[in-house]
Amino acid sequence: MKKIVSLSTLLVCCLCLAACNTSKSKKEVASDTTTVQETTTAQETTTVAESTIKDTQVIGSDAYGYVKVPKSWIHFTEVEGGDDIQYCDGTDINIVTLNTFKPEHLGVSESEYAALDAVQVSTSVYQTKQQSKDFSKVWGSKSKIGGYDAYVVNCIAKNGKYLVIWIFKSDDGKFRYVSLEGTPEVLKDMLPLIEQSWTTKKN
Repeated sequence: MKKIVSLSTLLVCCLCLAACNTSKSKKEVASDTTTVQETTTAQETTTVAESTIKDTQVIGSDAYGYVKVPKSWIHFTEVEGGDDIQYCDGTDINIVTLNTFKPEHLGVSESEYAALDAVQVSTSVYQTKQQSKDFSKVWGSKSKIGGYDAYVVNCIAKNGKYLVIWIFKSDDGKFRYVSLEGTPEVLKDMLPLIEQSWTTKKN
């Protein structure tokens, strides 16, 4: 089963981009922030107030965080490997992915990692997606997930599939990666379910 773009590929790109970001001056970082925020004002992710999905299961780990997905969804592992936690509806279309950016993923030290902010990481992800030939449209927005302010990278693939990526820094100082890909119909219910249920610990 194949995702649109694997997180491992994304992290290779982020490694170079984030490493550059950490050495930028405050003025340059402010410029990056403006780029994301300007894109945000153009289009916002559309969500419904509450998911209608009631029969759910909790997936995830202490390392990656937890979210709820439909009980019928199943765990799978990419053929090429990787350390993502992924669940799907039995197809290669509707998929939830959990991961956490680590210092080695971003090519920075522990101290540099602690000094990063979600804008820098999300800008790297945004630029990677924008440069990809897989997508016909990419834009940024802001949202909340699990009570955290998140920068969201929204993508529409050339095959019509949607990809939504939340990037945020949790209270434990970790940069979190949560993505949802699928059809507009599935995203309508899954988006609020993901945003309302994400947590660092399994309840």
